[in-house]
Amino acid sequence: MLRAPSERDIPAWFARATDVESASLAGDPVPDDMSAGARWLALSRQRFADGKAIKWSVDQAGVSDAIGTITLSFATDAKAAALGFVLGRAHWGQGLGSEAAREVLRYAFETLALERVTAEAATRNVASLRILAKLGFDHVESFIDESDGEHCERFVLDADVGTSLLAGDAMPGC
Repeated sequence: MLRAPSERDIPAWFARATDVESASLAGDPVPDDMSAGARWLALSRQRFADGKAIKWSVDQAGVSDAIGTITLSFATDAKAAALGFVLGRAHWGQGLGSEAAREVLRYAFETLALERVTAEAATRNVASLRILAKLGFDHVESFIDESDGEHCERFVLDADVGTSLLAGDAMPGC
C-alpha cells in the first residue's frame, strides 16, 4: 500500500494537484504544467536525503496509479514529526486515508521511536478532521494560516496514546 514515490507517480500527482478543490483543501498551489511533477518528485527525494521528510505514494489494490501521498515531515526536535496526506478525489470517503495514516503512525512510533506526531488541517476539510479524530489525535489549537488566511486546526498524538490505540487496531499490513 505504501512505497517510495517514483517517476510513474507524476501523472497521478498532477491530476490530484490540478483538482482545484483538493489543492485548496490541502493548502497547495495548483501547478501550471506537468513539469511541476518532476520538481515535486525531486523535492521529495531531496527532503528524504536531507532527513527532513519521508514521503510515500499510496497504492490501492486493482488501481494502477498511486491514489495519493502521505508524508512525515521532521521538526527541529528529532523526536517529533508532522503528518500530512492527500488522496485523489475518486478515493475520498473509502477509509484509505485512515488506513495509510495508521501504517505511517505505526512506523513513526514503533520504528522511528518518535514521541509525538502533529497534524494540521483546514477547518473546512471535514474529512481530514474526521480522520485525525478517528486516529486519536487531540485538538491543540485553532489558528489562521498567515500565508492564505485559511482557518485551520492543529492536532497532536503522543506516542503513549498512539501506540496503545494502534495496538488495538487489527489492520492489515502494507
